[in-house]
Amino acid sequence: MSRKKILFLLSDTGGGHRASARAIEEGIEYLYPGRYDIIIEDVWSHHMVWPIRLMPDTYGWITGPGKPLWAVLWKMTSYQSLQKGMFGLFSPMVKSSVARYIQSRQPDLCVSVHPLMNHLGLQWVAHAGLDIPFITVVTDMVSFHPSWICPQVDRCLVPTEEARKRALSFGMPPEKLAVHGQPVGLKFARLDGNKSRWKTRIGLDPQRAAILLIGGGEGYGQMYRIARRLSATVQGSQLIVVAGRNKKLKERLEKTCWGIPTRIYGFVDNMPELMAAADLLVTKAGPGTISEAFIAGLPLILSGYIPGQETGNVYYVRNKKAGVYSRSSKKIARLAQEWVEGSSAVFQELVGNANRLARPNASLDIASDICRFL
Repeated sequence: MSRKKILFLLSDTGGGHRASARAIEEGIEYLYPGRYDIIIEDVWSHHMVWPIRLMPDTYGWITGPGKPLWAVLWKMTSYQSLQKGMFGLFSPMVKSSVARYIQSRQPDLCVSVHPLMNHLGLQWVAHAGLDIPFITVVTDMVSFHPSWICPQVDRCLVPTEEARKRALSFGMPPEKLAVHGQPVGLKFARLDGNKSRWKTRIGLDPQRAAILLIGGGEGYGQMYRIARRLSATVQGSQLIVVAGRNKKLKERLEKTCWGIPTRIYGFVDNMPELMAAADLLVTKAGPGTISEAFIAGLPLILSGYIPGQETGNVYYVRNKKAGVYSRSSKKIARLAQEWVEGSSAVFQELVGNANRLARPNASLDIASDICRFL
């Protein structure tokens, strides 16, 4: 018997969409080993016409230094009339090429993990002559873009109750909705709370508190300033800085003399181990990183966010009392000092709230929900 095929449609705008698809793929293989062929395709870069296919290359800039422009674009395209116009403009230019690709793959089910792959995705599948289930997995935590919601899909999976309410407000039928959490790698579900052991394992001092500083996959934001302030303020700790793909930042960090033990990384594939060893996380408000931190029981200091899709994440973390938000490097350092050197009761409350928000089995729950359609 031939294995059924599941096609994930995405665009590599940032690393979160592909990471989510891979986490779900891992969940499917864990639950149903050898039963499905998983195809993860960057439709935008591989099948759009020039110059539209170059648009994902601008995402890093427009959500970093170009944030004000992104905020305007996000708000403008949130209006339903403009959305219809946007999809109507793109559809004729790409329908045939994407439909031919989908037809050549002959999937048994399509999964969208990107806001632009839902309304257009249904059109592509229909144009390919296929009658198969189509599922949306929303990978933004709370304030996702309205284009995520297409009521005609067979199933829509969201990460939080707040996201479910938002999906309902955009017309998604309640019977098609389910809350499963954010898909993250299964390694996070295997973490334990033995910080000292994890610190020793990755070469840190097991007796010192460890502060993990992340700026997303692109390493944007005021990471250097925050790192310097943490180093000068939280004297009894040690610092882990993940610069991501930002090579200039990594080189600058490596040339700096630090006041406390400091480890510098570029883009990493051992984030579960780093979070398991850390006691506190300073990061931008990316949904994947926040969800991973909850599983690792890490209190959060959010240092920035992308306007629109990450705005709600800040309110979510603050309202659930799992962390705080500040753009001031001085305040961030002071809070970090208070948390790791001050009252253990306050710190443990933050840890407990993070743990309560954790969904370590989200990828498995999503995988199970998707595969029941096959």
